[in-house]
Amino acid sequence: MNQMQRLIAERLEPRRALAQRLVNEIVLDAARQDFEITPVGSLARGEFRLHSDVDLLVRGRLDPVRRLRAEQLVASHLRGADIDYDLIFETDLDPARVEELLHDAVHAG
Repeated sequence: MNQMQRLIAERLEPRRALAQRLVNEIVLDAARQDFEITPVGSLARGEFRLHSDVDLLVRGRLDPVRRLRAEQLVASHLRGADIDYDLIFETDLDPARVEELLHDAVHAG
């Protein structure tokens, strides 16, 4: 392992652990507010890297007010963490894409 690889490895684990902890908090807080948010993407698949973002799938139909509340919930948890995120709404996707995202999330666990 060269010096650059060692440096990346040293920085990756704390960042991955922070992302996982914050996503766990988001999922729990969302459930308390009657939202279902599922982590998908690299974090869910166990492929989170140093410059990865966090991908979150908001499940179910939401009126505009609840959609905004879901956005605010996620933003409040990730603010200041220096971790980018994508908030994906199930209602914006076709069913096949939703299944693809969920398949990756399920097989990652």
